[in-house]
Amino acid sequence: MPGIKLNRVEEVQIPGGTRTGNTLMTVGKLLLWIDFLLLTFVYVGLRGGSDFWLWWVIIEGVIGLLLLEIGSRKRGSLTH
Repeated sequence: MPGIKLNRVEEVQIPGGTRTGNTLMTVGKLLLWIDFLLLTFVYVGLRGGSDFWLWWVIIEGVIGLLLLEIGSRKRGSLTH
């Protein structure tokens, strides 16, 4: 129709590595935040003679940090 301009919007797809990296980083951050909540149980467990919560928080923290590191390497630089 004359007089009507239609603008086309092109979809920009995120490369697979970037999406996977962002997902891994999100899961890693989630694990670390859950660790902060579980720190309250570490003191209570140690006071009661159990080190279950201590090891739980340590292992979950290491996994969270590893996911952050792997995710940042997979995501790459976001400035290019």
